Amino acid sequence: MAELITQRADNLSGLAVFADCFGADLYGLATRLEPLRLNAGDVLMRQGDTSHFFAIIADGALAIRHQDDNGSTVEIAVPAGEVVGEIALLKNQPRVASVTATTEVHGWRGDDAAFAELIQLPGVLRHLVRIARQRLAAFLAPISVRMRDGAQFLLRPALPGDKEIAGKGHVAFSAETRYRRFMSFREPSPELMTYLFEVDYVDHFVWVLITADDDVVADARFVRDEAGASSAEVAFIVGDEYQGNGIGSFLMKALAIAAKVAGVEEFTARVLSENMSMRRILDAYGAVWEREDLGVVITTMPVPERSRIRLPTKLADQIAALARQAIQAVG
Repeated sequence: MAELITQRADNLSGLAVFADCFGADLYGLATRLEPLRLNAGDVLMRQGDTSHFFAIIADGALAIRHQDDNGSTVEIAVPAGEVVGEIALLKNQPRVASVTATTEVHGWRGDDAAFAELIQLPGVLRHLVRIARQRLAAFLAPISVRMRDGAQFLLRPALPGDKEIAGKGHVAFSAETRYRRFMSFREPSPELMTYLFEVDYVDHFVWVLITADDDVVADARFVRDEAGASSAEVAFIVGDEYQGNGIGSFLMKALAIAAKVAGVEEFTARVLSENMSMRRILDAYGAVWEREDLGVVITTMPVPERSRIRLPTKLADQIAALARQAIQAVG
């Protein structure tokens, strides 16, 4: 029996969720888990059911399906190496989605006692909360917005899948646009794309503006200087063909609203001195620029108050509500 548990702990240590753990850290959890095997089409969890277990996926794939009150369904793919059922246990509420195997699945399942053991492991609770926030954000309804040229888009928090859309979608981000944003002509690495779109919405919040076909047109983000800090750095990027029609200005307003919800009081920015489009956006809210390096300027400014943000009240309220849902999704 001891040999079996040791082998299980070693198997667990190779999964993404346990990246900060050693095999020895996982022995206690391994003793509390039971083997799990599913065939394609098997339902593991149903939306609305009482939560009394979670599952760790060793290999295979699952689909999480959430149906809202209007009958609309959102589906998220879950790869091997992740945990499912964590949201209901973290929030102590019924299942928020159904989970179905899309291939043959092997892994383990654990009860409440096993979950208590799980979240004590190094790095695991932080990982689970971030993943839970991302999954809940995927269930949120985006906001329809119209630009000054009449073009319509959808605004929503960034999701992990956006890294593939932004990298391979139909919207062009030229070398010059990337240079203004990243101060480099290099293509963003896979690691950078993961950082940009797999966020926690609390210390790193990102709005994306998308087309009706789900192409990412632009994004805007704030990243706190350190966890829980009241100061955060802001950055924007807008696809080439969409520049010059007010998208950056709109995203600045949406970002300021989200920052206030999150308790951020001060924005900083570090941009190329020649990046006049972003500088003008921040100038409208009182930015004062200082030279930091050759060709680079910086500014620090208060997050604009709602009274200074020129948006229809209903739209501003919708943006604040959507940001609040993402930021406060997991207490």
